[in-house]
Amino acid sequence: MSDYFVDTLDNGVRIVTVPMPQLHAAELVCYLAVGGRNEPRNLSGISHFLEHMIFRGTAEYATSTELERAFEAIGGAVNASTDAETTCFHSRLHPDYLAQGVALFASMLRRPLFKDIDVERRLILEEAREDYNEQGVQINLDNLMVGLLWPEHPLGESLIGTPETLTRIDRVMLEKYYRHWYVPQNLVICACGRVDRKQFRQQVEREFADWQLAPVAEVLPAPTVTVAGSQSCWVADSDSQISLQLAFPLAGRQDPRTLPLRLLRRLLSWGGGARLPLRLREQLGLTYAVEANCSMLDDSGYLAIDLAVAPTNLQQAMAELLNVLRELREQPVPAEELAAVVRSYLFDLDFSCDQTEAMAVRFGWGLQANYLRTLAQDSAELSQQTAGQLRQVAAELFRRDGLKLVVVGPWTAADKQAVEQLLLDF
Repeated sequence: MSDYFVDTLDNGVRIVTVPMPQLHAAELVCYLAVGGRNEPRNLSGISHFLEHMIFRGTAEYATSTELERAFEAIGGAVNASTDAETTCFHSRLHPDYLAQGVALFASMLRRPLFKDIDVERRLILEEAREDYNEQGVQINLDNLMVGLLWPEHPLGESLIGTPETLTRIDRVMLEKYYRHWYVPQNLVICACGRVDRKQFRQQVEREFADWQLAPVAEVLPAPTVTVAGSQSCWVADSDSQISLQLAFPLAGRQDPRTLPLRLLRRLLSWGGGARLPLRLREQLGLTYAVEANCSMLDDSGYLAIDLAVAPTNLQQAMAELLNVLRELREQPVPAEELAAVVRSYLFDLDFSCDQTEAMAVRFGWGLQANYLRTLAQDSAELSQQTAGQLRQVAAELFRRDGLKLVVVGPWTAADKQAVEQLLLDF
């Protein structure tokens, strides 16, 4: 049996069916190809704002409470998220009620009422204010980092928006943005679990086939990061700890090095035996929290390392972090360590066969993102990775040119001078 099946309606709606007959729950997910990078910079946050408004009542369900109860009646727990490239609506449900789930999502995506905009605006403003300190200064590491990576581009703006942009957004703007991006050819709808392909297609056709095509604008390409040397952003804040994020630009998920990059990320911070927690936490006691993550867009991205330390530990922790990266780019990964991290990755691929959410991401988001990969493809590529290949990728990635650093907290001028020198020497 195939891992997944793809069907396309005449109006461009794409349907992904992932049969998992051994399970007793299903996951229904709708991916819209719209996110932060689609926004005019003076309306940053409008994709996320619109995601919230989709829950504020529909033609069939007058309030968000009615809508949530309708999902609960079929075993559901509806939720949503917005990132740089997609808006995702999703719910678990009982497989016997898949048709009702499709109808509910059709009601949300096709017939929203745009009610209670000012109420929702207040909620989102509260969410946005969490990114600022008492003086109104931006202290969110992710927001500060994307501003360094992609200045003067929508990708460099906060996904939630700012108090200024959120105050500016009104109903006319929301409805215009909705009509422009919530169109059939921008939708992937995916069902994972005990689902039948033919029945699922018929259910989607019944609810979405008459949705009319509309033109879709081109997405603004991400600028290439070409800065010689490193760049840093230092924000003073009165917290008890210093938080920092170190980032290296990536070429995007279409880069053939994507899977090796994910292996490097696991070598750095996947589990207690990974290099960063082992060195900085277990051996030196410099931090309790250190983590590496990859943010992979279609044509850009970055690998980020987040760290929180006491002010007295900042300089030593930064020096040791850079040493860990030097070792990866200069020395082959020992065979036993490589085998362990590959084995762990393969285990996670196997475990995902029982996780409807993981399969929805792999095949639903994968289709939307033009990054469809089967478990067999990933497994085969993982098994072919060598220590030499990983060392080459690390040498290409962990370089001073293009490196970005954001530091927030009670740092001193001496801290800044010392850390900046560490970056120059890297």
